[in-house]
Amino acid sequence: MTSARDVAAGVAALACAAALAQGTDAPERRAVEQKEALVRRLVFDSPAEQRIAASGNEKAIAELGRARAQHARAKALAEVGDYVGAQVELDAAMGSIGRARSLAPDAAARAAGLRARYSELQRTVDTLARSYEAHAARLQGTGAGMAAQARLAAARAAQEEARGLAATEHLDGAVRTLEKAERELMAGLNATLGATTIHYAKSFADAREEYDHERARNRSYRELVPVAVAQLKPRREAVALIDRYVAANARSVESAEAHAAAGRLPEAADALRAGTNQLQAALAAAGLAVPRDIGAN
Repeated sequence: MTSARDVAAGVAALACAAALAQGTDAPERRAVEQKEALVRRLVFDSPAEQRIAASGNEKAIAELGRARAQHARAKALAEVGDYVGAQVELDAAMGSIGRARSLAPDAAARAAGLRARYSELQRTVDTLARSYEAHAARLQGTGAGMAAQARLAAARAAQEEARGLAATEHLDGAVRTLEKAERELMAGLNATLGATTIHYAKSFADAREEYDHERARNRSYRELVPVAVAQLKPRREAVALIDRYVAANARSVESAEAHAAAGRLPEAADALRAGTNQLQAALAAAGLAVPRDIGAN
């Protein structure tokens, strides 16, 4: 027969086991409760939640809805003691709310991003316009040349319009204006470079004039390469090929400078022309229809 003492001992053992189990779960439960409170504030009562809900951005609002659903599942799991599952859902909710916030940034962050984009586009359009002007000069006196000059004038006007918009904090409009000018110049440059084979037979007063011309011409192509890569986004293997062509041009330019320093200007001009051919190949690899020069040597 079981004695009263044995019963008391059994009850004490059960109580001890329950206390130990509760003690084991307690830190995990507290961590989940703290994170749940944070997530609840983020998805239901925070400036970020209000900004996302009012943004009109469908993707951001969908991520917010996903975060709320994940929070609800976490609460349900915690209520039945599944703290591991609750932690997983809360972490997922944090990720969802983070994506929603990035899709609907606050005004200061958005303005900073727009200003950086505006500055980048001004530099890009300026580089494209200079290159386009240099290459369109070959078409002077033709119908294509008149069209090129009109496109160039429109791009310059767009830059001025964008500056005015940016000065009055209309950065959205400034960026859109420059993006349009960028697309127009890229299309025009591609058409100009790919229209005809360039028969290079320019005459020069002396070797110094020829060298200076080739140096400026090489620089024009060199400035265009990174812009073409950024805008046309060639494949990785094409980028590797472009890098090799650019490196080959750098060696040609170095050789040209050495020839020029020694007074060998005709050899320097030849080296620059060879380098420019490498840059033309780089642009072709990027996706611009660039012809090789004929009669350049």
